[in-house]
Amino acid sequence: MKIKSISVYEIVSPFPQGYRLSRGRKWTSFESTIVAIKTDAGLVGWGELQTVGANYLPAFAKGAIAAIDVLGPQLIGKDPLHLDRINYFMDHLLYGHPYAKSAIDMACWDILGKATGMPLCVLLGGRFEGGLDLMAAPYFGSKEEMLALTQDLREKGYRRLSVKLGGDVAEDVSTLRAILENAQPGEEFYADCNRGWTRDQALRVMRQIRDLDVYIEQPCASYEDCLAVRRRTDHPIILDEIIDSPEMVMRIIADDAADLINIKISRVGGLTKARRARDMCVTAGIPMTLQDVGGSGIVQAAIFHLAQSTPKEFRHSVFDPLSVVSDPLTDAPILVRDGAVVEASDRPGLGQDILPGSLSDPIAVYGERG
Repeated sequence: MKIKSISVYEIVSPFPQGYRLSRGRKWTSFESTIVAIKTDAGLVGWGELQTVGANYLPAFAKGAIAAIDVLGPQLIGKDPLHLDRINYFMDHLLYGHPYAKSAIDMACWDILGKATGMPLCVLLGGRFEGGLDLMAAPYFGSKEEMLALTQDLREKGYRRLSVKLGGDVAEDVSTLRAILENAQPGEEFYADCNRGWTRDQALRVMRQIRDLDVYIEQPCASYEDCLAVRRRTDHPIILDEIIDSPEMVMRIIADDAADLINIKISRVGGLTKARRARDMCVTAGIPMTLQDVGGSGIVQAAIFHLAQSTPKEFRHSVFDPLSVVSDPLTDAPILVRDGAVVEASDRPGLGQDILPGSLSDPIAVYGERG
């Protein structure tokens, strides 16, 4: 089988209420880059990456489009079923930019599933038992706004909640205490400052919340600061934004730097590398939250399949991107109706295809048109 063409689409999803994170960062839209890979066998695979502005991670939409422009022409004629070879080839062509490679890798996995008639969770290691416990975030706002958002998510069935904090010690302690005073049995909370604390601020917050049962997620910007904080607290630590490759997961395991690891598919370079990172964590006995930055039903499917192929005791929570952006663009999104526990699709590949008419004309096409 050979890649016949690669089409690139650009999607901007408005978020008028504003998505806010620590240190005053705010965005009113999310940008997705969607890739369709067509083969000479008539199969089409879909991939997607979404970015949140240019100051959340070292990834942005225009960078992805430019990187795919380097990769796309060179991939025409390659066999999409040889996933490790495709990844090796992309890394040889372009150093870095794993987020851009993720959409291509995801589309190749979708083709592999469709070619074999198997859902991706089977190909990624096998379907493990149990539903996926979805996580949602009452995104950063005033204490009152976050209390209301938390209650709304609770009523929808979410039991894994990521509390977004702002970087001010007194306000963050007050917000955490207010939310956790109303915690219900079976709920688990992540205190996520998204790199917003300095080392001293993180330690001050944790001294003041010693009595609270909460995970501390990515307290500081640098790995060294996060490691120093971990060695001075008995709160379980989650690492997130700094995990940008399977190699970084190896380092974290060697340093005993985290109790739980957040794997975002596009941040590590796609499903192929996310699987490698996942398997390292399983081998080391470290649970995970399985996520991506965001996206439509295409990203949702990729997350859910990676999670469903992970042993239940190691998948602490799973992010549903449709809890933030409501338009799935796809024909078979998995929607939360009777509680926030779901299972990956049984359909071949990702199990979701873009609905006809959901996309405008491609902004770039490599290889044969039509």
